[in-house]
Order: sequence, then C-alpha cells, then structure tokens
Amino acid sequence: MSVDRTQALSNNTTNNFLSALVVNGALLGVEVGAFLILKKRLWRIYSPRTILPPPDKRAPQFSGMVGWLPALIRYPTEDIIDKNGLDAYMFLRYLKLLIRIFLIFTLLTFAVIIPADATGITSSKSALERISWTNIIEPKDQDRFFAHIVVVYILTFIVIWMIRREMSDFIHLRQQFLLSHSHSRLPQARTVLITSVPDELAKVQALRTFGSFVPGGVDRVWLFRDTKALNELFERRQQACGKLEGAETALLEKAVLAWRKKVKSHKKAMKRREKDEEGNQMSTEMDVPPITREFLDELVPQSERPCHRTGVLGMIGQKVDTIEWCRREIAELNEKLRQGREHIVKGRFLGSAFIRCNLQLGAHVLAQCLSYHEPLRMQSKWMEANPKDIVWHNLDDGALEMRSRKFISWGITIGLIIAWAFPVGFIGTLSNLDDLCLKVHWLDWLCRAKAPAPGIIQGVLPPAFLAGLFALLPLILRALAWYEGIPRYSLISVSVYRRFYFFLLIHGFLIVTLTSGITRAIQQIVENPTHTVQELASQLPGASVFFLTYMITQGLSGAGAAILQLGDLVLYFIKKWFLGRTPRQAYGVSFLMPSADFGVILPRLSLLATIGFAYSALSPLINLLALLCYVMFYIAWKFLFVQVFDQADEHETGGLYFPMAIDNLFVGLYIEQISLACLFFLKASGSTKVAIAQAAVMLVLVGITAIAHSFINHSYKPLIKYLPMSLATQKLASNYERRRKHRHQGVQDEIDNEVDLFSRTSGYLRIREDAIVLIFSIAIRRVRRRIKKIPKTIDHTFDKTIGTTFNVIKTGLVGEPSSVQKHQAEDVNSPKTSEDTMAEATGTKGSSEVYRMKSIDSQMSRASHTSRVSKTSKKSKYSEQDKEKYDAEEEQIAARPSLDPPPSVMTEDTDEENEDGVHAFDHPSTYVEQPWIWIPKDKLGISRLLVQELEDAGVKASDLGAEMREDGIVEVSRNPPDEDWSGGHDA
Repeated sequence: MSVDRTQALSNNTTNNFLSALVVNGALLGVEVGAFLILKKRLWRIYSPRTILPPPDKRAPQFSGMVGWLPALIRYPTEDIIDKNGLDAYMFLRYLKLLIRIFLIFTLLTFAVIIPADATGITSSKSALERISWTNIIEPKDQDRFFAHIVVVYILTFIVIWMIRREMSDFIHLRQQFLLSHSHSRLPQARTVLITSVPDELAKVQALRTFGSFVPGGVDRVWLFRDTKALNELFERRQQACGKLEGAETALLEKAVLAWRKKVKSHKKAMKRREKDEEGNQMSTEMDVPPITREFLDELVPQSERPCHRTGVLGMIGQKVDTIEWCRREIAELNEKLRQGREHIVKGRFLGSAFIRCNLQLGAHVLAQCLSYHEPLRMQSKWMEANPKDIVWHNLDDGALEMRSRKFISWGITIGLIIAWAFPVGFIGTLSNLDDLCLKVHWLDWLCRAKAPAPGIIQGVLPPAFLAGLFALLPLILRALAWYEGIPRYSLISVSVYRRFYFFLLIHGFLIVTLTSGITRAIQQIVENPTHTVQELASQLPGASVFFLTYMITQGLSGAGAAILQLGDLVLYFIKKWFLGRTPRQAYGVSFLMPSADFGVILPRLSLLATIGFAYSALSPLINLLALLCYVMFYIAWKFLFVQVFDQADEHETGGLYFPMAIDNLFVGLYIEQISLACLFFLKASGSTKVAIAQAAVMLVLVGITAIAHSFINHSYKPLIKYLPMSLATQKLASNYERRRKHRHQGVQDEIDNEVDLFSRTSGYLRIREDAIVLIFSIAIRRVRRRIKKIPKTIDHTFDKTIGTTFNVIKTGLVGEPSSVQKHQAEDVNSPKTSEDTMAEATGTKGSSEVYRMKSIDSQMSRASHTSRVSKTSKKSKYSEQDKEKYDAEEEQIAARPSLDPPPSVMTEDTDEENEDGVHAFDHPSTYVEQPWIWIPKDKLGISRLLVQELEDAGVKASDLGAEMREDGIVEVSRNPPDEDWSGGHDA
C-alpha cells in the first residue's frame, strides 16, 4: 500500500470519528433541549414520583430550567434505597465506581501512554492514530511499550483494590437491607420455595416436621397442587372480564356521544325557534329523561352495540352481543370456580412447596441446608419468594426436566450466538468500507464519495445498526430463560443478564474486533499470505476506532435518549389516545410508573466498561470518552430513579446484579492483559526479542489478576446470597434485650443474656417467662388488629375483655406463685365475668388460658373475615369455607405438642401481616374472586343502570373512581375499586 493511500485511510479514520462526534453531539443537544422544554409541561413523564405516590413516599421536585441539575447532584443517593430498593442504588453505585476508575485511567494514560506513543516518532498517520498503539511500528521503539506495561500494572492493582472495597461495602449494605425493618417485616423475607419435594413429604404436617429444626420453627406451609382445570376456568373468566369491561365502556361512550349530539341539535333548534318567535326567550337546556333500558336502546340501537364472533381470534364462529355473552360466561364461570374450589385439597401434589418461617434467620438456615437423602430431591431452593414474583407455570417441573430444560435453553443460546455472527460481521465490515472498497470494485463509489457521506456510513450507521440489532435480542433471551424453568420473574431477569452480557461480549466486542481488523488488513493478506498473522495482529488495535464511535454513540445520544425517555413519551400519547379507553387502561396510563429492567440495561453498560478496559492502553482516548459516557449515564439514571421510576418490591433482588457486574470488570482486565501479551509475542517474530520479555511480564499480570479474582470470589460469594448467623442472631438478641429491659425497667439478670433458640432444657427454660409474655402479647396484637376491622355493632367491651384475660394469663403464668389459684378463689362467689362468658361461648371453660386465647383469636378471625366480606370498597380474598378450614387447621396445630420452643420467643418486629396469608402461595385460580367490572361514571347516570344490570346477572361491577367526560374520554382518580387505595395523585 502506498504512502498516499495509507495517509488517505488515516484521514478517513479521523473523519469517521469526527463525524460520529458531531452527529451524536448534535443529537445530545436536541435531546437535552427537548427534555428541558418538556420537563415542566409533562410531569407525568418526567416527574411522576413527585405526584403519583402517596404523600409520604413522594420525591422532592427539582424546579428550574437549570436548577434541577445541582439539586439532583446534591440529592443523597442513599435515599433511593427507601424509594426504589437496593438494586437501583447499587446500579448507581456501579456507575460511580466506573466514573472513578475511568477518571484514574484518563489521567494516567494521558500523562504516560500518549507521550510514549507520539513523542519523537515521525509518522504519516492521522492525529487520532498518532496517539494510539498503532503509531509505534519500528523495532527500535519497542522499549516504549514498557510505559504501557507499567501503566497497565498500576491500573490493574487500582481496579482490584477498588473492586474489593466496593464488594465489602456491597455485602454490608445488602446485609443491612435484608435486616432492615422495612424488609424483614415482609413475609417474603421469611419464605423459601423448595422444588422436587418427594411424595412422602407431600403433607403440611410432614413439611412442618421437616422444618422444625430451623430457628423459630415454621409459620405456614403451602403445597402447590394440580389445579389445571381451575386454571383454565380462571383464565377464561379473566379474558371475559376484560372483554366485558371494554364492551361496557364502548357502549357507554356511544350513549354519551349520542346524547351530546342530541343536546347540540336541541340547542340549535331552540335558537332557531327563538329567532322565529322574537321576544320570547326560551331555555336551550334539554331535560334528561329517566334512565332506563329503553332510553339506552334509543341512544344506542341494537345494531350498534358491541359484538364479536365466538370462534378463534374472534374471526370465525357465531356473531353474538358481547355484553350479553360475557355476562352469561362470567356468571357460569363464577359458579364453576366456586364448585371446583370446594375440592381443591384433593388436587395432585406437583412437587413444589412454600415454607414461611417464623424468623428470617430460620428461612436462611432452611435454604442452605442439605434437605434430602436421595439425589435430585429438594436441591433447588429459592429465598425471598413473593406471590407476585412467582412463575406458576414453572412450578410443576421435576428435577430432571429442569436440568434438561436448562441444557436445551443454553444450547439454543449458543446456537443463536453462532447464527448472530453473520449480521454482526457485516456491521463490523461496514465500519471499514474505505479499506474494502480498494479491492472490491462495486464499492469504488465509497472511495470517491465526498464528505461527510463516507463518515456517516462508516462512523454513524454501524453503531446504530448494532444497537438496533441488539434491541431485539432481550426478548428472545427472556423467552429462553423462561423456558429454562426458573420459578421467579426476578431471577429470570438475572438469567437474561448473564446471557445478554455473554452475547454482547462475543458479538458486540470480539466479532466486531476481528471483522474490523480483517477488513483493514485484507489487502496485505491478499498480497502476502505468509505474513497474515503478523499483519492481522498489527491491524487489530485499529478496530478501536469503531469502539470510539460506539462509545460516543452510547455516551452522548444514548444518555440523552435515556433522560428524554423518547420511547416512553411516544408510548404515553399512543396509550392515552388509543389504548386508554377503559378505566383500567386509563389507570395504567395515568398512575402506573415505569421501571428499569436491570437484566437488559446493565449488560450494555458492562460491555462499555469491558471495551474501555480492553482498549485503555491501546487507544487512551477511549478512557476520556468512557468517563464522559458514564458521567452522562449517572446523571440520567439518577434523575430517573429519583423522579420517574418505581421499582416493584416483589422484583427486588437485594443487589444481586452488582456482583455479576463486578465479574464483568475482571473480564475486561483479562481481555486487556491477554491481548497485550499476544501482541507482544507477535511482535517478537520481528527483529527484537524484547517483546518476549514484555509478553511474559503481561502473562504474570494475568496470573496475578486471576488469583485476586479467585480470592475475592471465594471471600465474598458465600456472603452474597444468605444472611450470616452472626448478624441474624445479633439482631434477635438485641430485640430480645430491648424487650427485656422495657419489661423489667432496666434490671438485668445475667442468666437472661443467653438466648438459645433450640435448647428445650437450658435456653428454653431461661427465657420461659419472657417467652410466654411475648406469645400472648403477639396474640393480643393480632386480635387488636382484627378488632379494627370489625363493624361498630360489636360490643365495645370486647377489647376490655381481652385486656382482662391477658392480665389474668400474665399474672398466672409469670407472676407470683399460685396467682392463678388466688384469682380463682377471689372470683368463686362473684358473678360471671365477661371472660367466663367468652369461655363458655367458645367451649373453653375449664381449659387452660392458652386455649382460651386461641379460641378468642379464632372467633376474632371469623368476625374479621365477615366484616371484610361486607365491605364494598375492597375485594374479598377468600371464602368463609376456606377461612373455617384455616381456623381448624390452626387450632389443630396449636393443640399439637411442638418440637420447637415457642416461635415468638425471639420473633422479629413483624407487625405487618399478610392479609392474604391463607392463600399467599396458592395459585390465583384457587381463591382470587372475580375482578369487578369497572365502568366510568357519566353525568346522565347510565353507568348506574349498567352496574345494576351486571349485579342482577351475578357479575360484580362498580363505577367508583372513574368518569367519562362528555367527549367520551375516560379519566380516573384512583385504582380499581376492588383494590385497596392508599392515596396519591391529588395534585
């Protein structure tokens, strides 16, 4: 290749970079400008967390065209843990780590490596390549590479030290998060999902006995049974309810618009009549007739009512009136579900069980133990199980099926990686067409094209094509992760992270690097095949130009697009205009805030870090671009987590993405060090042998990095997933000590300081007195919570009764000797007290006070349930028959001798009870009631007629919290009326 041609290619490289910089800089300016303009006008998109949540959970408002940025920077990042969880906080912590790393990289490489690459070397290369590895060509300059080696050593040690410090902080933060009151009080913190449970343990009592060894014992057990028939009925009813709600809203919209048209016609007629009869002022208002079915039929004739076909996809089959058909369908399905649920206990056990422990420590111990004495049984256990996070379809897979599914899933993933190489290779070739056009004649026009066309084609289009290609990939990977049989949606996202990063590493980095290097070296390879390897090695660093443009694209326009939320902005108006027709759709558009999918976002950011590490010494300019990229991303994502996003509690992993992202940083270090070693070895085939020593030194660094990586993994990996007993027992002991001091007014007894959750002789006897008090204090709290839900018609002396009973029990069991007998002797001739009446009513007269309290608790459970069913503002969670079964089971458990000390001895501060605790981990088809048909309220009152007709047909409905305007647009002021409402959106 001639010098002139080489100079031309170098100039093209610089032009490509500058074109990408200008284009993406302009896009960033447009995106930020649009954000600043729209931020004030569209609070629903850019600051929903300041208005939508309840007042105590709202974020502060950042006002001003420019003032929002300093306020955002000053805002304490730690507050994000309370608002959006530890996953979001550790995401920002990861970005801050990369900002610090690339700041150090930039300062050190600019101060050492760039002078070593450029000073004193006469080169025909462009300014961009003159400050990179490719500028050192002559063997006499081989010693200059020692500067690269020293810098890489220093940077590697700095990165390893920062990673170790961040991992230490992460472990501490995760443990504090898991032990915090806000998290430990949640039932999911004490629940373990176990799969592949053998049939011999397919009973509640058997699993209770199995888990009796854990600290605190087992609170409740759910068995996952075969409910396929119910599931199909349940899905049909859900679909019918959605169809009916849409049809009722459409009918109401037609009626409202028809009445509006009539009113306009009446006003025009009255005005014409007023003109004809001069001097007579006539009212233009139109009287509303009584709202009847006839009036509705007059507004909306039968031919205009919503209808559909009953065949496949609503395209074939009999044409029916949608409202009438859905009414009958829902009423029939309600009855079938009611009958089917009566025999649900007889369903076949499918091998999965949920065990909720009394203590968080007990759940962590249960999840770590070797559970069964035969292979492939009860090996898979998952902590932090939440009903909303469960993939019910994946709970009926056996151990062998899950392993085969995992093998097939990853096999397809690897096959997809191989197949994906072709389009990605084309994109890599596109980034260096100025080299290829010299040998391929039909591409000569690229060499002759005037600027800026070649720069845009090679500098802008390849990164854009690559980003678009990988935007489709997460959908495929999520389907593969779901097929693998993972039983939690949050862990499916974790699996997507692993697959997606692996995919990006192979195609977004390695394949692009190889294809770009081959394209640049194609002429030399054709002319001199014997030097193919050496020529390719010398050209590989030149692929950094593509990654410089890729970093610009992601850091500038990518960060700007993130804060502008262009996709969400477009979808919001599409949903509002076209999909917000029913109240539920309008609620989703108006109230539900977006959330971040870390399984898709973090791999992309980790790939940028890997690229930055790999080329940090080869092309130091990439360090500055990476620094700017992560600063932009940090500002954008901090704004989103503070002002916009709302991460669901049920999908919280407690920061489990962070250790995987840290592992990805080691991948970048390995690639950097191995690449340098290979380049040194290939240079050794020339006239100098110094390169061999340089390569050997780099291989030593690879070994040091591997040792540090292994040490960090072995040190922190056991602490990532589970709570250590030292912290868990320390918290229990502190809770116990606090309660003991409160009860004994600071008088300490040395023997009370020892707490043993397992001992039935020593430890249990030491805390027997306090244990009994705690047992009944917790029982009283439960009863009092239920009293608050009872209608006011219940005798108000009941609370006094419970208080008196508790004092009797406390005095008799932990007070002075024989205090119970003294109390009985004093009352032997007195009239019956309210406690005696209660005892006779519950059948516990003459039994121990323990069972008296249990009976009271059972009675209050039934009363509480009755009051809940009677309320119209809340959906019924379970039937009376289910409740009676639950009470019977609980009474049987209470009467049974326990293998554990009382679980409430060291119970944690878990005042929050799951109101749906009876069915928390049963399939929704076994207990969830029919969702109310939510109809918007109109000014005419037609909605009341529609609601009444549905109620008469046996279909629950309501028009609470939704309104249809005169133009047919639906607006909502709360969530669906069959769900609890905690406020918000009251601006």
